[in-house]
Amino acid sequence: MMSALLVSCDKDIIDIDPIENNTANAFYQNEIEARQAITGIYARLGRNGTNTDFATDYYWLASENRSDLLYLSEGTSAQNDQLELRKYLISANSGTVSGIFGRLYSLIKDANSLLFRTKEGEYTRYRAEARFLRAFAYFELLRSFGPVALITEPIENRDAVALPREEPQVIYAQIIADLEYAAANLNKFYTGADAGRIGSVAANALLGQVYMTMAGYPLNDATAYAKAESVYAGIIADVDTRFNPDYTKLFILANENKNDIFSIQFASGGSNVGSSLPGFITNSPSSGSPFPEWTYATYNLQGQDVRVDTMLVNRMKARGDKRLMASIDTGYWNSTNAATRSWVTRNIVTKFLEKDNTNTTIKAWNDFPRNFTIIRPADVYLYYAEALIANGKAAAAKPYVDKLRTRAGLTPLAAAPTLENIKEERKYEFIGEGRRYFDLVRWGQTEAINTLSAFARHYHSNTNGQLPSAKDLLLPIPQNELNTRNNWIQNPDY
Repeated sequence: MMSALLVSCDKDIIDIDPIENNTANAFYQNEIEARQAITGIYARLGRNGTNTDFATDYYWLASENRSDLLYLSEGTSAQNDQLELRKYLISANSGTVSGIFGRLYSLIKDANSLLFRTKEGEYTRYRAEARFLRAFAYFELLRSFGPVALITEPIENRDAVALPREEPQVIYAQIIADLEYAAANLNKFYTGADAGRIGSVAANALLGQVYMTMAGYPLNDATAYAKAESVYAGIIADVDTRFNPDYTKLFILANENKNDIFSIQFASGGSNVGSSLPGFITNSPSSGSPFPEWTYATYNLQGQDVRVDTMLVNRMKARGDKRLMASIDTGYWNSTNAATRSWVTRNIVTKFLEKDNTNTTIKAWNDFPRNFTIIRPADVYLYYAEALIANGKAAAAKPYVDKLRTRAGLTPLAAAPTLENIKEERKYEFIGEGRRYFDLVRWGQTEAINTLSAFARHYHSNTNGQLPSAKDLLLPIPQNELNTRNNWIQNPDY
């Protein structure tokens, strides 16, 4: 596992450090320092001095939690931010939303600093990694907040707050340039001590995802499908080398950095580099284990009681889909005492959980060792297949869809896949991984709102929530950011 999460300290509020207060000029004098700097940028995605990591806050709470896969039980004791995200009541004063925005800009700030203080032609690999991470941060900002300020070098605060919200096409152009640079200057994959670091296949895989996002709502750039197809065609053979034909083996520690393309790295042991995600999968009091036959005695959760859509579980059971039991448990024993315990029926995502109640390495609820995968081969297969369908080449897309269906224990499709087939496979393949909400958005405003509204009516009609509208396809710009600027307008209806 790479050492990316071992350094760096965070700040509560992002902004861009002013040059006059920046002491980094004496840094980046040799390769060791450049490597330390890029390691610190990776660390922005981990715990980074906070209780929760980026994957928990962003991909789980602000993304999957708002989709049509997960719902909150009426007895939840979740914190206000988490309830408000799920019930479409979030405001610009949300600490979770502000934290996501700030963390992404902190990553951009650090990447800009490395790129500004090293020269083109030196430390090329680290510059390429920095440009990938900057592109990743801007991509997530665009997807979740819409237009934001584009900053590509260190800047003084008084200048930063004067920047406008840049046009999406301009930000996408910078993202594409950064990813193309990374793809041209990195090895395909890194292994050994560098396992988990970005390679050129990851850069191209993210570039393809960027094009697929541009092709959908709100840009609706149909020319982006051909660009995505071209990018994916160039890496598909390399992606195949990371494909594991057994879905149940994707989420085990022994296979980390072997079957994925880009992951956030975690490790347990009480060094503040563990994942907090398993602490949010179901409800629990402040101490004690909600499923003692799986987890060590001092494990506790955050009172979420997040459950998986019952209709989804029943559909996967009827299909005989092997991805169900690898991703979800439908209940647990509430005690290790076989004589007194009882079975608790509950559909919960457990693919991120280490089921070992004798574990002494995991020290706290936010000290889990599982990496969080952002891109894996299935992403590439299904995006590539979707691009081929959009480009009138559905027959060529069939092998990639069938490959995932076969792994799931399903029969191959009887005919060339349709977009509906892609939508169905993506829904089952990535349960809990933060893909679904963004898929719904890029497939269209009307489809997203209708799908999310139907789900909200079914599960949250009596829990003081509201039905989603067009405003909920973006998060609000944090109020603490608007307070520093007089030229930004809040996203509509917040």
